[in-house]
This record gives sequence, C-alpha cells and structure tokens, in this order.
Amino acid sequence: MEGLLCDEDWLSCSAETHNKNHQTVTSSVCITTTTKEDDEQVAVSVCMEKESSYMPEPHYKEFLESKNLVFVRLRCIQWLIKCRSRWNFSHGTVFLAANYLDRFMSKNRCKEWKDWMVELLAVACLSVACKFHETYPPTLSEIQMEDYMDDVFEASCIERMEVILLEALDWHLCCPTSYHYIQLLGLKLDCSIEEEANDILMVKITELVVGALLDHRLIPFKPSLIALSSIWCSLDLLAPITSQSSLSYFMTLFNQHHKDEMMKCRAIMEAVQSSCCPQSPTSVLMKDHCS
Repeated sequence: MEGLLCDEDWLSCSAETHNKNHQTVTSSVCITTTTKEDDEQVAVSVCMEKESSYMPEPHYKEFLESKNLVFVRLRCIQWLIKCRSRWNFSHGTVFLAANYLDRFMSKNRCKEWKDWMVELLAVACLSVACKFHETYPPTLSEIQMEDYMDDVFEASCIERMEVILLEALDWHLCCPTSYHYIQLLGLKLDCSIEEEANDILMVKITELVVGALLDHRLIPFKPSLIALSSIWCSLDLLAPITSQSSLSYFMTLFNQHHKDEMMKCRAIMEAVQSSCCPQSPTSVLMKDHCS
C-alpha cells in the first residue's frame, strides 16, 4: 500500500524527531532522549497542523441541509458502523471512510445527489479505507452483505467510483480523525488513572466520537476539538482531582480560539446526551448506538 501514501508525511516529523533525539553521536558521549510526554505532544501537534487540509469544504453542513441529504448521509454512516461490527474492522477504518465521504460530497455540491449515489460513494469509501487500514479486507461483494442500504452495486461500478474518489481527494487518504486523537490523548489517561477506570472511560469516549460521526452538526468542528470535547464530556466518570488534572493537561494543547470552538462542540454533545426525547434521526441513532 506504499503507493497510497503518495506525498503524505503521516507523522514522519514525529518519527524523525524521535530518531534524531535518540541517536548516539559518538561512543564517548551520552544519548539524548525525549520523554514520553514530549513524544505525545509532538504527535498531537503534527496532527493538528495537517487536520485543516483534510476537512470538508466550508459550508458543507448547510449544503447537506439545503439538499435534504442529512438523513441519507446519516444512514450511510450508520451502515459503516454496522460493517465494523460484522467484519471486526478497526474504528480507524470507519473514521477514514466517513472522512472520505464528507470530503468528496463537499467538493461536488453542484451535482443532483440521489440516495443511491451517496450509498455507492459510501461503499467505495469503505472499500478504499479497508485497503488502506485493514490487513484482510473483504471483497466488494462481501462488503455489501450488511442489509441496511437500499441498493447493491456491481464490483465494476464500485471500482470506477473508487477511482473517481481517489482522484477527487488527490490521493490524500491518511487523515487525522477524532478517533486517532483519542488514541494519542488516551496515552495520558493510561498514566493518570487506574486500569479498570481507564477502560470504562475509553469506552465512553469512543462511544461519543463514534456518535459524533452521525451528527451532521459536528461536521464543521475539527477532529481535535471533537476528540477533546468527547474526553471532557466523559471525565465526570473520574474523581474530581483526577478529572481536573487530565483536563488541564489536554487544555494546554489548544489556544483560546480552539477552546472557544470546543465549548460549542461540547455543548452539542452534552445536549444530545441529556436529551430524554430525541427529536431527530441523528439523536435517535446515537442513543441506539450508545445503549
């Protein structure tokens, strides 16, 4: 899969920094090392620097609403999540596929989108994400076995859609997602709380970021903000002292503008969590997924 990487540097800066900091200059001098926290901050910083390049085009949320595409997008994201369970995909595969879908649709707003077009795109996105992220991806016929969408497509049709997708995204496939941030930031949680509490917390955080994929209102927020908002919404599971310590660490990674945006993102997440009577398909599916 080396060809898929093209000119992307996926965390290469972090790796190069790590190698340089750990090399032995001569046998007579000591080795320079970095701390685990330094490596974590470098990895997060590299992702934050490149995440804007992998966001959907501006006003994509409004486009979905104006073209009545919110529900079909929601249904396709739900299909991706169901496929993950059936085929034991990693969460990373689902997040990549969802990113591809949103970026492609945001670049093709002049098209008269039909439901079957979005479904075909979703299948192509998952197929590409599987080839990129999974060791043993299913075939194009197997990948459509989840009985959730209305149409079934021939392999040749999906393959043509994959080529169109790759060209539209300029082969930039290895994008930072909110789930990737959770994996990076979760390293800090591992060190600050007991193992059992950490497992419960990470399950809750993962549920929130997966649920965030379903809610089109969160599309304008960067993955780093969605990840941190999910962590913030979950820290009430911890003792107050531990919660404040973890949150203080994470907040150092963001400037004031990011913090203001995160407050908006967090408010949407908390509103969905606290809603006793969901009024939209998004909140219904989020509650079904998290229950």
